[in-house]
Amino acid sequence: MAGGSGVVVGVDVGTTGVKAVVADAGGRVLAEAGEEYATRYVPPHGAEQDPDDWWSATARCVARALRSSAAATGLGAADVECVGVSSQAPSVVVLDRSGAPVGPALLWLDRRGRAECRARSAAAGDVVAATGNRMDAYFAAPKLAWLLAEHPEVRRAGAAVVMANGYVVHRLTGVPTCDTGHQGLTLLADLDTGRWSDALVDLWGVPRGWLPEAVHPTTVVGRVGAEASRVTGLLAGTPVVAGAVDGAAAALEAGLARHGDVCEMTGQSTVVNAAVEAGRLRRDALGTMSLLPYPLPGHHLVYGSMVATGGILRWFRDEFGDREVRAAAGSAGLVGATDSPDSVFAALDTLAGTAPVGSGGLVLLPYFLGERSPVWNADARGALVGLTMSTRRAEVVRAIFEGTAYGLAHNLDELARLGLRPEVLRSVGGGARGRTWTQIKADVTGLPVEVPPNTRGAPVGVALVAAAGVGLVADLARAVAARSDPEDGSGGGPGGPGGPGDGSGVTRYRPDPGRHEAYQRYYAVYRELYPALRRSYDLLAEARAAGAQA
Repeated sequence: MAGGSGVVVGVDVGTTGVKAVVADAGGRVLAEAGEEYATRYVPPHGAEQDPDDWWSATARCVARALRSSAAATGLGAADVECVGVSSQAPSVVVLDRSGAPVGPALLWLDRRGRAECRARSAAAGDVVAATGNRMDAYFAAPKLAWLLAEHPEVRRAGAAVVMANGYVVHRLTGVPTCDTGHQGLTLLADLDTGRWSDALVDLWGVPRGWLPEAVHPTTVVGRVGAEASRVTGLLAGTPVVAGAVDGAAAALEAGLARHGDVCEMTGQSTVVNAAVEAGRLRRDALGTMSLLPYPLPGHHLVYGSMVATGGILRWFRDEFGDREVRAAAGSAGLVGATDSPDSVFAALDTLAGTAPVGSGGLVLLPYFLGERSPVWNADARGALVGLTMSTRRAEVVRAIFEGTAYGLAHNLDELARLGLRPEVLRSVGGGARGRTWTQIKADVTGLPVEVPPNTRGAPVGVALVAAAGVGLVADLARAVAARSDPEDGSGGGPGGPGGPGDGSGVTRYRPDPGRHEAYQRYYAVYRELYPALRRSYDLLAEARAAGAQA
């Protein structure tokens, strides 16, 4: 490898697809590539993907990004000094003795382990005390317990369990691994010691020998093997670090380095992350929030996590077509719309900007796949209230943006109960590219929203982890803090005075007082809807169950 080039590769294995970047040691993206893949939904609560789809997409995206980087900058595979992988979490894969998946991956979306949680409800307090997290089928252990109960052959065939990023790291290096962030989302480990808990492993019935040693995200766990080199274009022998949870990686890109720093990451879902000093919050007082170890020393990440936000937009794109969307956006002034997913999402964002605040009286509940925080109800479902014969397409799209922003505000309210009240909300990930959507988030929450220049979210964050793993970044905490220190904080954003950004390249969206006041009325309706519909959700769940048995 060419020493001193400072080039790293960051890969994020997301819920809807893979994104790969080639970046310098400071996180500046030199080249990138992305690819979507399918999810299989198993009603009412199952969600699966083929782990080999993750790997195939990763191989193609890394190869394309390396070729693009070499063509644009002259820096290619020979200059890559480390690889890092982040992922959706917790999504679990059981491997057999040859390292092949025993079956499909159970995604974080999969809530089929609810009965396993109910059967262990007497131990809920012990689980919170050890892990900081509630007993819920979102976490990895209930998924594994369900899998082992429903498919006993998996116990006989299995030899190891890895998370989504661990699977890709395994394909790169041949080594089953787990980083401490993903470990924190299993309900199988002690938060204080960072070790697997024999008591929790026994509680959930997971074979102890399946669990790899959990190591810090920056730890080099292996090197790119010959076959992985052939399909990705990476040089054999390139170091690979353990990697990170996607939310933690996105928080690094957003510059969360100090207690109380907050960001939101929007992709398939929206996650609100807060960096907290370990010990500053009682883990039994987190309420609806969740907790995982953060890559920065002495810190955890407290987060509120929705299930479907960008995913609802993708559903709208897939189910209702994009041809009319592009035409409508083109008439609204969008230039250069094409068939690519990014351009269709940009068209939707532009279209939503043509609708009024409040979407003509529509309020959307974004519970299309159930919900995690703050309501934690897998049987909740989406609702669009206020439809009339005069409702326009643009108003429906804007209602999606507004409803997901109300969910963001709901999670920020829960953080405020813990004393975490940010003065500025940083925004990263694919959703942050939507100017209308981001302005709506500012207007709904009443907070200035700052978007880093050319934000990519998790792929850049895990690239920084990789750079730290091989010494290209001497102090990860300092490098992350530098990302949130703008050179000139006087700029405004699309919703306020001062232009589109500041001297640092950060784009700042200032809340408009009039729109914020209007949104408070709609947000009050939003908060009333879930309690009003909860009994209906229970009845619908009973009806679905009866229909499945008929």
